[in-house]
Amino acid sequence: MAGQLFPQLPHRTHGQKMQEPPKNIEEFLKLQNLDHWPKEIHLWDSDKLLYTMKKIKEDSSFTSIYTHLWGNVLRVDDAAMAMESRLAECSILLKNHASEIFEWNRIISRTISHGKLKQYKAFLKKYHKEKKIMLSDEMETKKDIEGCDFPGFRTNELTQLPRHLNAERIYLFILKAHNFDGKVFKIWRTHFLSEASLALLHDCFWWWFLHKFKPDRENQACLFDRISESYVSLFMSIPLSRKDTFFQVYPDCLAQAIYATFQEAFPESSNLFNDEFKEDLGNNIFLWLSGLPPQKGFWTHWKLKELSTTTIHGSKKMPSKSIKDMIARNQEQISACSSVHMILPAKILEWVVMPSSKGSS
Repeated sequence: MAGQLFPQLPHRTHGQKMQEPPKNIEEFLKLQNLDHWPKEIHLWDSDKLLYTMKKIKEDSSFTSIYTHLWGNVLRVDDAAMAMESRLAECSILLKNHASEIFEWNRIISRTISHGKLKQYKAFLKKYHKEKKIMLSDEMETKKDIEGCDFPGFRTNELTQLPRHLNAERIYLFILKAHNFDGKVFKIWRTHFLSEASLALLHDCFWWWFLHKFKPDRENQACLFDRISESYVSLFMSIPLSRKDTFFQVYPDCLAQAIYATFQEAFPESSNLFNDEFKEDLGNNIFLWLSGLPPQKGFWTHWKLKELSTTTIHGSKKMPSKSIKDMIARNQEQISACSSVHMILPAKILEWVVMPSSKGSS
């Protein structure tokens, strides 16, 4: 087995001197019985050799190798290339479509000058006012606690505040009541009107509504879970340099915003939103957000006393009884006017007819 794997080396007996390797080319040639090195290779068919060499050169070219691989190797990027081609086509279609829509020469330039367009935009910006919807008696929602029910919890959607109240406007009302400095107001405004902060106002209001007036453990649990998530999101969004200052102010402002929402939504139940109501509400919100209860009577510094007579928009509230009385008086005046209009023609006709009848008699 050893003889099959390794070449047989010349055996030297004990005492025999081992042959030394060749020291130069002459000794090497002599040892190998060669006249010169390397040996010459004689190819008898030179034409065949030239053809073979040319064929090898052609087959080993970049074009030949690329063509062979392109035609025989399966490509995994065919789908990507097709998508890229389709996107290029869609891009061309989009550019053509956009050029038709936003071609100023055909839409604006021929009808109005650029200067007049700027003046019109400035006019709209200056005199733009948010539209307010006046509800009729049939459309108007209930203004007391008893007439309101929780619409239900939805995982991916906030429950809207009652009577179409806007959370941003309520927060702005609270911030303005604090009379913050202009720069501080701008910074606080950004954080208070963030998505997480608005979600806290929505969910905390409804949780307290259910807890205080119409208990519903299942919906309260769902609301509380989302309140926790929103608070974490808000906490992480506040820069580290402002965290301490902001969260010293935020729990109190959130409690005020919830109280203001109750006053705005249910003016006919304002007697329920007394000092005890504010104390319990503030204690709950402070414990949730800071882990510590506030000082007793903390709500005395709230500048929200006028909410019982004034809306968050600044307009005066009118008691519901006086509204009904005013409507009744207006209806009486309308009916009285209509009866007068019916009587007057008869009186005029009587005075016109009477002289002629006297003359005839």
